[in-house]
This record gives sequence, C-alpha cells and structure tokens, in this order.
Amino acid sequence: MSRGSILVIADDLTGAAEIAGIALRHGLSSQIVRHLNQSVTADVLVLNSNSRSLKTEDARAHRAAIFAASNTKTWDWVYLKFDSALRGHIKEELAYYQSLLQREYVFFSPVNPNLDRVIQGEQYLVAGAPIADTDFARDPEFPVRSSNLLDLLGSSLWSVLQKPALWQKTHRQVIAAAKSWDDLHQWSRHIPENALCAGAAAFFEALLQKRSERKMAAGQEPYFRKEPILYICGSNHKQSVTRITALSQENVIYWRRKGSEREVADKLLNLLKKNRIAVFAVQAGLVAGADTIRTSMANTVSMLQTDMPKELIIEGGATAQAVLNALNIDVLLPTAEHAPGVIRNEVPEKELAITLKPGSYPWTEELWAFGPQRKPNIK
Repeated sequence: MSRGSILVIADDLTGAAEIAGIALRHGLSSQIVRHLNQSVTADVLVLNSNSRSLKTEDARAHRAAIFAASNTKTWDWVYLKFDSALRGHIKEELAYYQSLLQREYVFFSPVNPNLDRVIQGEQYLVAGAPIADTDFARDPEFPVRSSNLLDLLGSSLWSVLQKPALWQKTHRQVIAAAKSWDDLHQWSRHIPENALCAGAAAFFEALLQKRSERKMAAGQEPYFRKEPILYICGSNHKQSVTRITALSQENVIYWRRKGSEREVADKLLNLLKKNRIAVFAVQAGLVAGADTIRTSMANTVSMLQTDMPKELIIEGGATAQAVLNALNIDVLLPTAEHAPGVIRNEVPEKELAITLKPGSYPWTEELWAFGPQRKPNIK
C-alpha cells in the first residue's frame, strides 16, 4: 500500500485514535487530522470528523464543508468508523458517504467481539443483553431506543445477512452479522473490492489483515510518562465513576458549574505542583448539559497553558475533542497503544503527549497511575 492510500473517517476522536492504534499494531504509520487539507505523512490518514458531537443539521453542514474541495478518488480504500454502542448519526452518514463516494454496495458491521457486542439475528446484543436494555439506552445524547439494527438504519433497502455465502449482488446495503472474530474474518474475504465498508474498529481490523501486506508489528518500544500528569475524566460511564469515587479525594478536583473555570484551574495548578499528578472529573450525580460540561472543562484546561502538564490522559471522546479544540490542536501522531482503543499520541511541535480512552472502555492498570498494585511509570 502506498503512503496515504487508506482514509478512515471517524465520527469522534477516540474512535479515530482506536483506528490509529490498529494501524500501529499492523506496522503502519498513522496520522489523526481534523481537516483534509493537512499534508499526509502516514500510511493511514484518520479524519476525525467529530460529527457525533453535533446536532443532525449541524453535522450535515459540517460533512459538506469537510469534503467541499476534496478529491475522494485520491484514496485506494475508505472506511467509515462508527461506535460499537451505536451512538452517532449512523443512518445519515452511511447514506451521505455512499452517495459521495459513489459506491454501489455498503457493508456495515458495528460489532466488537472483545467487548461482547455482537449481532444475533437482527438484534444487537451487549454482553448477552439487547442494547436497548443496557446503560446505552440512557446515553444523554444518543439513547438507543431499539435493539433491532433495521430500526436503527430506518430503510427497507437494508438486509441483515448471517453469513457471507448468503450475499447476492441484489443486496446493495448489507448488515454483516457477526458474533466473533472468525465471523468478521469470513466477511473480510468475501466483500467486493469496490464496496464501502463501515462499522466499528473490529471490522476495520479484519479487513486490514486481509488487504494489507504488512505483518503484525513487534512489541512497541517502552516509554515513560512525564510529569506533571493530568487525568481528565468526562465520561459518566459507571465503571469510570466508580473508579474515581474510590480514589483518595485529595487527588481529585471536581467540575461542578459553569463560570468557575478560573477557580478550578487554580486548584488544578496547585494540586499538580504539590503531587505532580491530578484527576479532573465531573461531580457524580451532577445535572447539567453534556455540551456545557465538556466545554467548561476544556476551557478550564486551556487556562493551564503557561503551566501545561506534560501528559494529558483524557477519558471520553467528546471531552477529548473539546480539550483539543480549546488548545488549538489539529493533528495528533499516534505513538503507542495501551490497549485496543486506548492510544497515546504526540502533539507536533509541542512537548505534550495526549492519551485518549473511550468512556465505555476499561482502564489498564498501567495507564491508571493510582492502582494499588502499580506505581506510575514516570520520570
């Protein structure tokens, strides 16, 4: 594959980072950008469209602006990365990109076997339960109302196929059912070359293994996190809230209200100077708009500019995007993968590393410096 021959369009930042980590794992360089006018210096260009954080009408205008002057024929292969919890403007974006890229066939598989998110019949299951019966039904921005994938896509043109052998050329829009990695690999061997493929990171990885000539990369070089370190936790996922609540509260500064940015920033600076490590999180049980919270948290972090920590570890894709916006960061260069979806990035021309972790993904003890059995890997 030639440099820049793969374009992945992700609808949020942590999804973009997850794809970049897969590229690293397979011996390919990657680059995360917000615009397509930046020079390509990697094998895999990951466009973070950030459309998931936008209202439907705003997302539509944003997509049109991104691709207004872009030649989509530049890319040998385009993949659409969506959330394995079915959040985002999936129906609208599948239709938009099929038209933009002029693809006759679309294959969509949002499964994540590692997190037990699979398709059974027409139903999408999370750890054995229909997704509409899980916490994802209470997502503040994209609550899942139905577990039936045909309801999600809202069109009689889509077909759910349980195995590749059932596909015929009359099936132009296909939900590729899968319960395992083996199922995904089976699909990757039977999809037409000119098809548009979309879904979660697992489907991309299966396709990459089939299409790339590179072999899996050897273990990555060790690195050391540098002090001071700031954890920014914008996720309301239960496992995240539980982890932060269990901490000694002297390590945590909570966001409680808009308008207190300067006060909170000063508290963070004092804690970082004292302990060289701090956690910035949302007060549990707080009632406020998601956009209000993440924008205020990002503005607070931007007030640390003159004493910016060397490491930011950010949980939650929308929160991470708000922080990057506030810091005027448009490009990330992925350098290490802690775990699938948990990616460390360098910022060009800055002494700053940013690790991104989706809110619903588990922490690794290596990354979480407060674990009882581990001390931070710092120098």
